[in-house]
Amino acid sequence: MKRVFAIALAVVMVLSMAVIAVSAAEVNDSNVGADSNNSAGADTSSSTSGSGNKVYFDASGWKNVSIVYCHIWKRGGDAFFAWQAKKEKCTPEGGTKYSYDIDTLTQSTTLSGGLQSGEDYCIIFSANTLVQTYDCTFSKACVGDTAKLTGKKVENPVDSEKKADEVVWTKNSGSYGPHLAFTSIGNIVGSKLCPNEKGIEVIGDWLPTYYNSKFVKPVDALAKAYPKFGIKTAQDIQDVYAYILNKKTGQDEKAMKKILEDAFKKAYPSQGATKIDEQKAESEAKDIANNGGHVSSGGSSSSSSSSSYSGGGSSNSSGSGSDGEEDTIFFILAGVMLTAAGVMFVTRRRRTE
Repeated sequence: MKRVFAIALAVVMVLSMAVIAVSAAEVNDSNVGADSNNSAGADTSSSTSGSGNKVYFDASGWKNVSIVYCHIWKRGGDAFFAWQAKKEKCTPEGGTKYSYDIDTLTQSTTLSGGLQSGEDYCIIFSANTLVQTYDCTFSKACVGDTAKLTGKKVENPVDSEKKADEVVWTKNSGSYGPHLAFTSIGNIVGSKLCPNEKGIEVIGDWLPTYYNSKFVKPVDALAKAYPKFGIKTAQDIQDVYAYILNKKTGQDEKAMKKILEDAFKKAYPSQGATKIDEQKAESEAKDIANNGGHVSSGGSSSSSSSSSYSGGGSSNSSGSGSDGEEDTIFFILAGVMLTAAGVMFVTRRRRTE
């Protein structure tokens, strides 16, 4: 009987080692062909198979493109995968058209559950040649739609020396498109806020950072921005100021209040001078704090506009990129150890009998 259990133990160990060897080979095969010279750190191995739940991109206008990636992140938050990770690879559909399997997002270890209904996202397409699109607003409503290049270049909101290619949606262009944002030098780029995004909060995030920048004329910038961001009444600038007070930036809030007022007068001269009520704004700021940092009329916090241009962005480049191979090997090893322990226990029990 001892010999039988010894043979069983040996068989289990041999089979387990074979499984580990096969798994290791699969990991190595998945990394074959990676371009070590790709400065963006892209994974150029073969793409994953699709499920039919896709978003499409027409790369017509890009030259020498062999690989296209799809980078998606939650507005103001993390990306599903790291910039140009293997899980971001698109599948060629023929000609200049590529598709991305949205169900792949459920494999993210950063944002769980995949694409969620009612949430705001942004999307960027990029290629092995380092070209990329400008941020485009995105949600579940855009699944099945095709993003196409317009031929226009858009200024990077964070680094005005960089530009990206504008894209628009074929079917959803009325509600989604190039993300409306301020740039670091006070320009306005894009045309669409995300569905849940509030212009009040966008301006309230931008002004504390750039109100005293030597590269920006904030009164002129805000005067042009107010109509585009939906700031049309005295109450709107009151809400912006309350939102800034709630942020507690520790900066010159009185200077920002004057900028908001002067910009409103310049944008809407027929309304005359408009003064922000300090006490009312402080009361509104407390309400905003109790509402989780959001303006009481609803909506969610605005986008950080920190896109992963040239493979870089602070909030949009998260993701492990490991595809779970390490976890698979770990569980296999754990299974081997448990199986071996079980056989040894039974063998020892037989001896005592």
